[in-house]
Amino acid sequence: VFAFWLVISASLAPADLVLGGALSLLLGWWAVRFLWAGAPPHLSLREAAVLLRQAPGFALEVFLAALHVARLVLDPQLPISPRLVVCRTGLERDISRIAFAQAVTLTPGTLTVDVRGGDFLLHCLDEASAQRILDGSLEREVATVFEPESLS
Repeated sequence: VFAFWLVISASLAPADLVLGGALSLLLGWWAVRFLWAGAPPHLSLREAAVLLRQAPGFALEVFLAALHVARLVLDPQLPISPRLVVCRTGLERDISRIAFAQAVTLTPGTLTVDVRGGDFLLHCLDEASAQRILDGSLEREVATVFEPESLS
């Protein structure tokens, strides 16, 4: 949220930094208090470190997916074939499922429509977008961060 504040304020003046920091903390407090039913998920130091290490690879995947979607949209024949697919995962923790659903939605060409246990209903723009998710690599990345014991 603070990074977004820096972008929209376009200012590094001390007063703007303090205001942005205060608003970011306030929004974070509000989100934890009102948006989570029960206790909010906990992110351990190890999980945070692994997540930061994997972020550049995920950013590259998002960029490549964006190029793919741009190619589809710019093609005069618009070769899209939207479909709904069910992706069954072995993710057990709520935080893992949330992370997977958000990662799918952040990836251009795919959108998480519904989640029921480990089953995710996904909207995919074309077959290539569906295969990127169904090949299991994204699920393995999420499991590496949030469920390392399940990989052994």
